[in-house]
Amino acid sequence: MKSKLTPRYIIIALVLVWAFYAIWPTVQYQNLSADEIETLREEGSLQDLENKIIKQGLDLKGGIYIVLEVDLPTLVSNLAINKDRRFEQALAKISSRIKVDSELDFFQVFKDEINSEGLRIHRYFDVDFGGNMDEIVVSLRDQADDAINRVLEILQNRVDQFGVSEPTIQKQGNRRIIVELAGIHDSERARDLLQSTALLEFILVKSPDLTNDMLLRIDKVIKGSEELVGLTKTVEETSTDDSPTPVSEDKTISVSELFGEQAAQAAADTSDTSVVVDQNLLEDRPFSSLLRALGNDIGVPDKNVYIIKKILAMDDVLDKLDAANGQFLLSDAPESFTNIDGGQETMYRMFYLEGESELTGGVVEKASATIGGTGSSASGQSIVLLDMNSEGSRTWSRVTGGNIGRRVALVLDKKVHMAPVIRTKISDGGTMIEGFANMDEAKDIAIVLRAGALPAPVNIIEERVVGPSLGADSVAKGTLSVIIGLALVLVFMIFYYKLSGVIANFALIWNIMLVLAILAMLDATLTLPGIAALILTVGMSIDANVIIFERIREEQRKGKTPRAAIDAGYDRALTTIIDANVTTLVAALVLYQFGTGPIRGFATVLFWGIIISMFTAIFVTRTIFNTLTERRGLQRLSI
Repeated sequence: MKSKLTPRYIIIALVLVWAFYAIWPTVQYQNLSADEIETLREEGSLQDLENKIIKQGLDLKGGIYIVLEVDLPTLVSNLAINKDRRFEQALAKISSRIKVDSELDFFQVFKDEINSEGLRIHRYFDVDFGGNMDEIVVSLRDQADDAINRVLEILQNRVDQFGVSEPTIQKQGNRRIIVELAGIHDSERARDLLQSTALLEFILVKSPDLTNDMLLRIDKVIKGSEELVGLTKTVEETSTDDSPTPVSEDKTISVSELFGEQAAQAAADTSDTSVVVDQNLLEDRPFSSLLRALGNDIGVPDKNVYIIKKILAMDDVLDKLDAANGQFLLSDAPESFTNIDGGQETMYRMFYLEGESELTGGVVEKASATIGGTGSSASGQSIVLLDMNSEGSRTWSRVTGGNIGRRVALVLDKKVHMAPVIRTKISDGGTMIEGFANMDEAKDIAIVLRAGALPAPVNIIEERVVGPSLGADSVAKGTLSVIIGLALVLVFMIFYYKLSGVIANFALIWNIMLVLAILAMLDATLTLPGIAALILTVGMSIDANVIIFERIREEQRKGKTPRAAIDAGYDRALTTIIDANVTTLVAALVLYQFGTGPIRGFATVLFWGIIISMFTAIFVTRTIFNTLTERRGLQRLSI
């Protein structure tokens, strides 16, 4: 018998180890002090830990809930080329109707209103939109979807400024966007940031000589700074226990390779032709030692991003940058590179740019992704074509004509999306951007470029601020309710079912721990409805054990042996348990499919809670009972 149970023991042990592994980061994070969190952030390891913990939703952590709405009537009005009073009156009526009933489909209402007013729709729009009502409405829907995507791109870029680890940004219907910023309580700043237009800038990149010179100046001005004492300590302590430093895994790097010829000359003055990125280099070059060489660009390992930003925000460094009319900006997304040890390292590119932009996104009238035509330098490749207005064309002609061979950075919300080389003077404002990996990347950049000026206003129609006291109160009450409910169930099971009740309680605690482990591994967010589902799972898990135990009692009253009673009890209860749980699983799936936000959170916890309760109630408890029946002389179960 023992050999038959061995596979069960192995499965249970593996699941238990996995559960502890999944939950441990959450336990670690909850026990961190504010100083420890700051230290982990400086080391670049905080984000890795936050990615493994159970996230708390807006209702638990507090924060801001905002509903944005794109003004589609204004969008349609802007797209029309031959507007008159009747057309504007029709749009005003449509706007009034959709304000009263937000569930109405704007374009269906638009179609009905235009037909009822007897307007000839093709008179108001360019031929590119189509020649009849259906074609024009389809084109307008595409324009509206494009506007929503542009707004989403803007918001996704902007929420990073809040430092929100898990923001929720999702569409609602065909014109609304829901934004949840958990842990953020500055509502005024959130409103300003979300409603303002994205800033797209074209900024010239400074020469490598000027970049190297500025790196050396920053090294000099911050060397010995008290603000870096904490960083130096961190590196030294990390090095003593042979763990990777937050600087790099690289060994020896040529100075000229890392910083260029000017920096190499400075190193040659001290008879040092190569440097090691270690404690000594960090103290001698506290800024440059955190950087890497990426061809003609500067690389910043992702673990050093926080420190780099901290250094660049120092007053002395800002003074140097202001005096040189320059600024350092990072790329919008990290890239993976192979370091000299053959391992993979994730880095951002950093650019030293002019202090002022040459152009802003307001001059971009059109940006579209397409395939380069035959005979062009990008034949068959994914490209983005830009069209500028007359003012932008004149400025762009002057900038490109006077800076041939220089690079120009396309910056959105202070993040560099690309920095192509100016190859020729562009006189008509039409600009081609090439070098994309595929059409999807080109389309994404086109959305970014068009995001400089929104085609229609975006209004905040609902805003709720959940204070930290409410969030803490919700957590406390939710936790208390789980503890009280769990305690009552545990006491009842021990009192009513004796030793068998203890086995059921063990399975119940397992059930809760496994549900939390699943939430952590799925990167799910725990909300108040999720806590409610957890309590419901406790009840349903015990319900399955109660059904099994009552069946076993019946079999024992018939005079069966403990082994036979257990087998018969589980066999007869299995069908009932599966029927009850399958119907609940179907309900959970329906809630997840058609629900949003907290409803999905409830459905997620309920679904996995039911699955796990069947595992613990049927598999785990039966394994324990089978182990007990191996004892010789066992005449009756404690049930």
